[in-house]
Amino acid sequence: MAETAESKWSQLPKDLLHTISKTFNTDLDVISLRSVCSSWRSSIPPLKKKPPLPLNLPFPIAPNPALNPNRRGHFSLTQSTIYILQNPNSSKSTASKPWLIRVEETRRGKLRPLNPLSRILTENTPVAYPKSLNLLDTRISEIGKAYNLEFVETSKSIDREFGELKSILIKKAVVSSAPWIGDDYAVMVIHGGKLGFIKLGDGTWSLFDDPKQCDDVVYHKGKFYAVDYKGRTVSIGLDLKAKEVTGPFFGRGGGQSKQLIKSFDDLFLIDKYMGGQEIDFVLGEYSECELHLRVFKLNEEEKRWDFVDMLDDQVFFVGDDCSYAVRAQDFPGLRGDCVYFSDDSFDGENESLGEFCVDTGVYRLVDGKCEALSAFRRHSPIFWPPPTWLSSKSSGSKK
Repeated sequence: MAETAESKWSQLPKDLLHTISKTFNTDLDVISLRSVCSSWRSSIPPLKKKPPLPLNLPFPIAPNPALNPNRRGHFSLTQSTIYILQNPNSSKSTASKPWLIRVEETRRGKLRPLNPLSRILTENTPVAYPKSLNLLDTRISEIGKAYNLEFVETSKSIDREFGELKSILIKKAVVSSAPWIGDDYAVMVIHGGKLGFIKLGDGTWSLFDDPKQCDDVVYHKGKFYAVDYKGRTVSIGLDLKAKEVTGPFFGRGGGQSKQLIKSFDDLFLIDKYMGGQEIDFVLGEYSECELHLRVFKLNEEEKRWDFVDMLDDQVFFVGDDCSYAVRAQDFPGLRGDCVYFSDDSFDGENESLGEFCVDTGVYRLVDGKCEALSAFRRHSPIFWPPPTWLSSKSSGSKK
C-alpha cells in the first residue's frame, strides 16, 4: 500500500505541480518540493530570483573629485540568505539547539558561508562546517536576506587612492521585498553617510540629502526607513521624498550608533553605546559608560521612538549589514528577550568560539547584561560549532 501511495504522488500532472510551485516564494520551499522525487524535480522549474541576482548596477553613485577619471567598472549586487536549522526529531521538551547559518551566492554562482551577523570572511571554510545538507532530514527555515554591493573594476590595474574609497565602499544595501513600480524592484544604499536610490533598470542613481549622516536603512511596509546617529528618522515612498517620521532623541537615546530591525509588523531601533562616553542631548553632558544597548519601538502616530524594557518571546539578530527577528516559540532552544549583535570589541574575548562568532555579543533585556558571547556559554551553540545531530547526519548522507 505504501508503495502504491508513493507512486500515485509521483504521477501528479505536471501542470498541477507547476501551479502548486508558483505559490511558494523562497528557493528553499521550491528546492524541498523538487527533492520529493525525480518526477517532481523534472516537472517543477527552479524558482526565478526576484529581482534576478547577481545584478550589475551603475558606477559611480555620486560625483567625486578624487575619483581617478580612468577608473572604470560597475557595482555587483549579490544576496545572502540566513537560515535556522533544526533537528526534526526533537520535541519541545527535549529540544536540540537550533543552528544559525548564512550563505551567500557569489558573482560566480558559488555558495560560501558567512558570519551570520557580518560580512567577515574566513580564509578557509572551517573543517567542521557541513559540506552538504539533506533537506529531508533537517528542518530548515529561511529567516532573512542581506545584500551586498561590491565594486567590480573593469579598467586596467590602477592603484586606489584614499579619496576614491568614498565612491567604492558601500556601508549597506537594501532591496525592496516587493516591486517598487510595475515589475521593477528598488535598491537603497548608504554611501558616504548619505542615501543613494536606484530602480532596477534605471541608468543613474538618485541622491538624498536627508538624513545628512545616515546610520541605517531598512525596507518596511512598502517604504524605506532611514535613521541618523541622533535617532531622527525619515521614510521614503514612491514619491521619492524624505518625510520625517520622528525627530532626534532627547535624554535617553544618546548612543553613538543606531540600527533598525523589523520584527513582523513593527519597527524597532537598537541604540548602541560604544563604551567610553554617554551623551545626554538635553543637558549637553557626557558621562562614562560601558558598552550596552537600549531598545526602542517606533510609534509612528505619535512620531517618536518608545523605550522598550522587554521583548517577551522575540529574539533579535542585529548585524553590521543586516538584521532579522524571530519568535523563540517557533525555534525551541532559542531564548526570547535577547538581542544578538556584532561589535569589534569582542574579537579577543570570543576567539575560543571560532571565526563565525568572533565579534558577537549578547544583550539580555531581563537583567540588562550586555557582554561577549563567550560570557553566555548557553547561547553560543546557536552560532558555533555545528550541532552534533547535524554533523552525524551530514557525515552519513551521500554527497
